[in-house]
Amino acid sequence: MSKFKFWLNIILTLIVLALIGWNLADFNQSKAPAMVDNSQPNYQTGNAITHVYDPMGKLAYKLIMDETHHFSSNKTSWFINPVLTTYDTKSIPTWAVRANKAKLTNDNMLYLYGNVQVNNLNPTSDLQKILTENAIVNLITQDVSSDDKVTVIGIGLRSVGMKMRGNMRTHTAELIEDVKTYYEIPNKQTAPEGNN
Repeated sequence: MSKFKFWLNIILTLIVLALIGWNLADFNQSKAPAMVDNSQPNYQTGNAITHVYDPMGKLAYKLIMDETHHFSSNKTSWFINPVLTTYDTKSIPTWAVRANKAKLTNDNMLYLYGNVQVNNLNPTSDLQKILTENAIVNLITQDVSSDDKVTVIGIGLRSVGMKMRGNMRTHTAELIEDVKTYYEIPNKQTAPEGNN
């Protein structure tokens, strides 16, 4: 019987050690940090509208998009088919900016990709439209820039060039390289000469 008790004690000891080891392994895994997949957004929405107000409580800009994907790890948001509308100090809409997609970074920079259109909402302004494939807008200063081919359309002119720097508040755009400008001269109607 003593051999039986001896082997029983060894088997029970091994079972107890196995259970303790299993419990400790489980305990250490629960304290391990969760793996974060930075390639997946923390949240996403469809058909969203965001209103941003200045410190005085006036509407600064509105952003409408088909989809939003926010990544907390690098504090960026991606938008599908965004339309940004900027407002002046009197809350009057001034510009409508659209693209196929955009990325908003933590420092209020909006990177626009694909079929970028910057449209002036004031029909009497000299600068009416900016067209390019990629652009960057600083949402605080309203500076806009592009290092791609840019077409600037104004009243009576159309300019094409590479690289553009401008500002939506001051309604300015400067093409920097390989600039070609085409002017449209309106036809003047003259009164028919009378017969003498």
